[in-house]
Amino acid sequence: MKRVDLIKEIAAEFELIANRLSETEVAIVASVVELEPQHLAEIAKRAQKLTGPKNVKLKTVIDKSLLAGIIIRYGNSGSKFSLITLRLLNVVCEFKNY
Repeated sequence: MKRVDLIKEIAAEFELIANRLSETEVAIVASVVELEPQHLAEIAKRAQKLTGPKNVKLKTVIDKSLLAGIIIRYGNSGSKFSLITLRLLNVVCEFKNY
């Protein structure tokens, strides 16, 4: 009767199989704040160029330990790359000039 506990595991396995069949790469996007939909769309487009699959599905995570920018993890090996926006770099440069 403890089958209810298995629902999360079954759903996760189903998602893995569905992603494999639809050639979808799942990328986890970590940032300090919640990202706007237009930013997520741009991240998905750029991640698709890097990973090569037909589809990219983003899962977002709020990570308060980050100082700035975002970290994107993708693939079975957990490959990752970091992005810092130009606007943020400008703020850092202005801060250094003080």
